[in-house]
Amino acid sequence: MEKPHIWISDLTHTAQGISANTFPLGASYVYSYSKQKMGKDFNFKLFKFPDNLADALKVCSPKMLCFSSYSWNFELSYKFASLSKKRDPNLVVVFGGPNFPTDEVEKFEFLQKRPSIDFFVELEGELGLVDIVQKLTKYNFKVDSLKSYSEKILNTTYIFEDHLISGSIKRIKDINVIPSPYLTGSLDEFFKFPLIPMIETTRGCPFSCSFCADGLESKNKVHRYDSQRTKDELEYIAKRVQGVDDLVVTDLNFGMYKQDLATANEIASIQKVYNFPQIIGASSGKNKPKRIIEVARIVKGWSPGASIQSSDYEVLKSIKRENLSTEAYSELITYINSFEGEKSESEIILGLPSDTKEKHFESLRFGMDNNVTTLRMFQAIMLVGTEMASKQYRKSYGIKTKFRSMPGTIGYYKIFDEQQSVGEIEEIIVGNNTFKESDYLECRVMNLLIATFYNNSMFGEVFEMLKAIKFSCFDCFFYMKNHPEIYSERIKKIIKRFEKETLEVFDSWQEAHDSISDPTLIKQYIDGDMGTNELLLSRALLFNEFEDVSDLMFDSVKSSLEEKNQLTQECRNYLFELKSFLTMLKKDPLIKIKTVKSALFKYDFEEIRKSNYHIDPNSLPVLDSPLNFDFFHDESQQKHISNQIELYSHHSISLGKLLQNSNLNLIFRRFKKSKRQM
Repeated sequence: MEKPHIWISDLTHTAQGISANTFPLGASYVYSYSKQKMGKDFNFKLFKFPDNLADALKVCSPKMLCFSSYSWNFELSYKFASLSKKRDPNLVVVFGGPNFPTDEVEKFEFLQKRPSIDFFVELEGELGLVDIVQKLTKYNFKVDSLKSYSEKILNTTYIFEDHLISGSIKRIKDINVIPSPYLTGSLDEFFKFPLIPMIETTRGCPFSCSFCADGLESKNKVHRYDSQRTKDELEYIAKRVQGVDDLVVTDLNFGMYKQDLATANEIASIQKVYNFPQIIGASSGKNKPKRIIEVARIVKGWSPGASIQSSDYEVLKSIKRENLSTEAYSELITYINSFEGEKSESEIILGLPSDTKEKHFESLRFGMDNNVTTLRMFQAIMLVGTEMASKQYRKSYGIKTKFRSMPGTIGYYKIFDEQQSVGEIEEIIVGNNTFKESDYLECRVMNLLIATFYNNSMFGEVFEMLKAIKFSCFDCFFYMKNHPEIYSERIKKIIKRFEKETLEVFDSWQEAHDSISDPTLIKQYIDGDMGTNELLLSRALLFNEFEDVSDLMFDSVKSSLEEKNQLTQECRNYLFELKSFLTMLKKDPLIKIKTVKSALFKYDFEEIRKSNYHIDPNSLPVLDSPLNFDFFHDESQQKHISNQIELYSHHSISLGKLLQNSNLNLIFRRFKKSKRQM
């Protein structure tokens, strides 16, 4: 007799491309642990893609169907759950993950609205799922029988006859008891897809930020995997990865602990042998900047961010966050910038409690003044399962929100041979007691300008010049935002579209849901005419208008300098040459990557590069005879560009995601003095 099936799914939307293009790591831990504990009695399967799950469900109905619950896949998962439950009422449905309220009244309301969910596992799913199965076994898998006895299940909540029943919260102290999903082969099938491998070396976070699901007290203790296991996993991944240059380390404070130095050394060893990973995504620690610097010295491709969310004391107090000191922050950024080709990053969130337009602008200025090369600007999102999303917190700060479709998470899916429309909704903050709703759009436009012109070294050489003459980079953006009359018609059109899409929001969840369920509108969502990530899309559109963007950049620089009486003839001359130089270096870097271009310049840009372009034109000599420079992509760049294009080609806003996540220093052309001088 065949063993009953337990299926575990961490689904991603695919109708507009692969929305979550990473390995299903969290679900694979639950899968590996459960299989180790109960593999003799049950068959386990792991799913990521909805089509694969739909095909499997047509063949048989499992005993239990489990889903990872995140803001980007909850509605898709629940659609599968409800239809599967309708076909087989005896099916046990389990959800688990951070997308669950913290307040008991809100937990009850959440589950009451979603009757297809039998159990919701909080915190670590490994213990919860095993305890659910073991207790259900005593009741012959009859859910109502178990619930009628109000059985308490570890890390699990359910409702029965208008009562909310929750088990005790428990974490795994020795996480090494969880079998490695890599080393056991559980994730092998995912190497053939354009997915980014993920690795976890620690669990937990000692901080308590109110906007983050990991800020809960129950997650404050940090546990770590053995270093040998991490080493073996890194090598296992490097040997099998195909055409992907990225690796995500899911630790919440990477680089902050002594043991991270050992992890960094293992990564560095892997890089020397396999030339992988070239890009490392990891959230750096919110403390111990000197150790983070030490870790960053060891590995290549990691740009440790110095996330601040805001530079304002009142905002930080409201969200229960402490940033690095200004001195430590500046030291970390200076170190990161000392490496040629690396980019320093900082996160800033718009619309947090106690925020204002002025405070947001000052946070942006703070980042620029401290030489951060990429400012990641996010809208404040009300994530279910965070303190900030609770009713009490909303009331305390007068939080005003709107609802919108989540970009890349809308589509049709065939489930049990019927076409189903599914979309995810997110709730964003557009105002609060101190932040005017009328200022929201103005801040978003500023964010677009900075994302396009400042981030990821797009015009880094220009800003280095401004810093050298003691001119604030942010003043240039303030001028640019306030003088739309100097925009080209194409740029005006793109920004107008951005403003329109930014305001495509709804007053309620139901209104947003009705919109993405309307058959007359859903095709527009799928085709990208509605519900896009307006910032990524607009940035991509502007990227393709390099000449117009370059004109606006240099016109804004010259005009803002002129306002402050700092535009000398030497600055004019240098900016004229620099504009032509950057056009050769950065225009259309993703096409004709085997072509070599040449141009003459009156400045020695090889020497200027040695000073990281941090030069004062007023003391920079002009060459007696112009130099000829060649511009090209080397072989490693050509391979990297091909890999990045393939990786993000399956996303709904492929170029926008590439610009956001890639290091453009690895993509912009190299240059050197030509052997053929005039």
